[in-house]
Amino acid sequence: MARSRGAAPDSNEIRGSGQALAKPEDLVPTWLAALVLVLLLAIAALAGYLIRGLLADEGPAEPAEMAVSEWQDQVAQDPDDPDALLGLAYAMHQNGDLEDALAGYERVLEIDPTNQGALYNKGAVLLALDRGKEAETVLWDVLEVAPDHVLAAKSLGEYYIGQKHYKSALTALEPVAKARPEFADLQYLSGYSCEQLGLRDHAIAYYRAALEYVPDHVESREGLDRLGAAE
Repeated sequence: MARSRGAAPDSNEIRGSGQALAKPEDLVPTWLAALVLVLLLAIAALAGYLIRGLLADEGPAEPAEMAVSEWQDQVAQDPDDPDALLGLAYAMHQNGDLEDALAGYERVLEIDPTNQGALYNKGAVLLALDRGKEAETVLWDVLEVAPDHVLAAKSLGEYYIGQKHYKSALTALEPVAKARPEFADLQYLSGYSCEQLGLRDHAIAYYRAALEYVPDHVESREGLDRLGAAE
């Protein structure tokens, strides 16, 4: 039967155990026993932290959650640091906290109205929140600040194509596609918009331009196939 902690062993238990009593030289030194106990407690605490998700029905902290916490610490040190605020907003964005991320990007823009990272990601969050008209305005603001911003042009192009506004898509896409021809996705989206507008030759030219930079660009090859211009 287990003995309660701290209770003195009964002499009958010792005699009936069938084991010889330990000699003084066989006993573990007190300092060593204490050290082992501390290590065991530390291991137990760490194990408890690692398996807390199993006990509390919660998963371990994701990298995005850890990033949010780290950036929150940075912002706490300097609440007006635009870089820290942008980092926190982006971490929230990646963690799926879209409303908080939006508020974070807007806070950055209060400090630095032309911050390209905050502007573009604000537009991306608005698109994710199905607030397309607002996103459209913000993304055009990005292109006003940075006329060759590839991601802003791509996002606008995809948005307009989704709305079947192909002329608007070309308005957003073509200047950036010409300035940054190495980005095959812009060439493809421009080609697709031209195809939908019946501009066959232009569409073929854009699809082929995409393939010059990315020879295995599947969508562009499919576009050429549709137009009977496969290489």
